[in-house]
Amino acid sequence: MTFYKVINMSYFKRVFLSLYAAIFISSLGLGILSPILPSYVDRFATSALTLGLVFGAYSASRTIFMTPIGYLSDRISRKVFIVTGLALFTTVSPLYAMANGVIHLVLVRFLQGLAAAMILPVAMSYMGDLAPKGREGFVMGTFTSAFFAGLGGGPLIGGYLRDRYSMDAAFYGMGILSLAALIVVIVTLPTDEHPQHGTRKRVKARVEKRQLLPTADLAGLLIFRFSRAIGIGFTWVLMPLFAVGELHLSSFQVGVLLSVNTGITTILQAPFGHMSDRFGHLKSLFLGSVIGAFAVAGISWAGNFRDLIIVFLAMGIAGGLVVPAGSALAVRIGQERGMGTVMGLYNTSLSLGTMLGPIIGGFMADTWGIRSVFPLGGAVGIAGCLALLFLWRKTPLPHALDNGHPRY
Repeated sequence: MTFYKVINMSYFKRVFLSLYAAIFISSLGLGILSPILPSYVDRFATSALTLGLVFGAYSASRTIFMTPIGYLSDRISRKVFIVTGLALFTTVSPLYAMANGVIHLVLVRFLQGLAAAMILPVAMSYMGDLAPKGREGFVMGTFTSAFFAGLGGGPLIGGYLRDRYSMDAAFYGMGILSLAALIVVIVTLPTDEHPQHGTRKRVKARVEKRQLLPTADLAGLLIFRFSRAIGIGFTWVLMPLFAVGELHLSSFQVGVLLSVNTGITTILQAPFGHMSDRFGHLKSLFLGSVIGAFAVAGISWAGNFRDLIIVFLAMGIAGGLVVPAGSALAVRIGQERGMGTVMGLYNTSLSLGTMLGPIIGGFMADTWGIRSVFPLGGAVGIAGCLALLFLWRKTPLPHALDNGHPRY
């Protein structure tokens, strides 16, 4: 089955380029917050608890809303949710500059999490609807690279706006970028009508009865996603504390480490996604999980900046293997059970893991020391991958190959 037989190419390009641009621009805006939000929140937070409430409100909102929004997007136009999410994101962004207390900031973060729940997961569902069989890894890997590229470039814009102008300028800059993404979607994104397969009514009818029934393959994928998110939470929140406190690195060096990770993952998603389409998505997930587990655990044994550069290069490679392959499996399940619902659950498991990871890691760091955290993160990642492989084998496959390509 060739790419051209699956879908009208001009329609696919229009949807892909529209959503890619929108996700990249909106992620740039979200990335603006990374270097400035902690110090801004610290102006209002009177304790570690209030600081945690402000940061946790965003993840909590995403965790609550992503699955029901995904479920509804299988029944309502996906464009409606994407437009609504970008409009809310645009409206909420300037409210950071107007905040006058912790409660205000918690509310702003919660609303921004709701907006985010309508954007990336639903956009992934849109692309999943159109991804041709045998090309899911390549298509989803290329598409999600927009998110990582924007998230990596945003901190540079945020830091510049804050240093050159003011903290408030960065928040307004985030709003302007969100508005630009909103305009792109309104003007260029077609309604989610498949030009060759007709409307999505047939898809809705096909998944209506099966959508909410639990299956081993979906459970395995969600466990894997959650376990990997635990390690991500350990790394992104606790690694900076370890690097600065234990290894005496500068904030700039920490930023370089995180940028190396994100940059390598972004570059490798498309080629590794293509590789997973050819050789099997589960194989890519397993290889990426092993590399990622050793990399996360290796943080504990790092003694200097050079050691951490090697570790984060490996983590970037692991991300390049895991992200497109995992998204491809989610697409395969979504084609059978409802793309929006599956993508909502898939991203909810990520949000839940990144929310709980820092809490678990912080408790361990306080109890046994910060070096004890990272080996556990690696072990949890391996355990999640093994659970996925075990549960996937419990699911009967309708066929093993799709025109020469491994189905899984």
